[in-house]
Amino acid sequence: MNSSLQGKNVLITGAAKGIGRGIALAAASEGANIALHYRGSEEEAMKTAKEIEELGGKVTLVQGDLAHLEDIKRIKETLDEKFGHVDCIVNNAGWAQVKSFFQYEPEEWKREVDICFYGVLNLVHTFMPAMMENNQGKFINIVGDSARTGDRNLIVSAAARGGTISFLKSLAIEAGRNNVQCNTVSLGLIDQGELNFNEATLAKVVKQYPLKRLGKVDDVTGIILFLLSESADWITGQVISVNGGHSMLG
Repeated sequence: MNSSLQGKNVLITGAAKGIGRGIALAAASEGANIALHYRGSEEEAMKTAKEIEELGGKVTLVQGDLAHLEDIKRIKETLDEKFGHVDCIVNNAGWAQVKSFFQYEPEEWKREVDICFYGVLNLVHTFMPAMMENNQGKFINIVGDSARTGDRNLIVSAAARGGTISFLKSLAIEAGRNNVQCNTVSLGLIDQGELNFNEATLAKVVKQYPLKRLGKVDDVTGIILFLLSESADWITGQVISVNGGHSMLG
């Protein structure tokens, strides 16, 4: 795939493992310089960074909590020093509790909103002015399909991520004047090796997917590379589903 990422500086959040790791490795294989963000998974982040280096890629590790604006500002200072600027951001970081709303205590939902919603605002407010000044840039936010369809057991994170969909649509209008594209990728259930379903539960879940399987990390990386590429320079403000047909919203 000629994704025109050679020499581009790409910040990928939540990139130590799983989907984020897959995106980081795929972008590095296309020639991108990777800013690999993690919050607590330091050992996994270092392993992923080593894999990128073995591909011949340039990688810088950055640690921080997206819910804390000061952490994001510190990350930007580090990357300005290492890379000079950031061309693209893929926000894969998030956090969710799996339970119904009435099982929450009021103080429990704040963390989900802080990471899934305010984390996006913090990234945009910190990094996008430079993209707009450079008259180029891309911001891709990854959400679960629950943000579009609802899910009684992911109710708070779904609401927070639903807010980011509206935010990026509005942002695309403003940032588009400066040739910055903002898009959302909405995922079905991706098997990242941590599901721990028994056979009966897995069979019940898979029945909900017309393609009769769960997603794999490799099912996600292709659309991300495309949206990062020059081929997607006229695509902005969109929500693109990668979900095996689980939901077919227009």
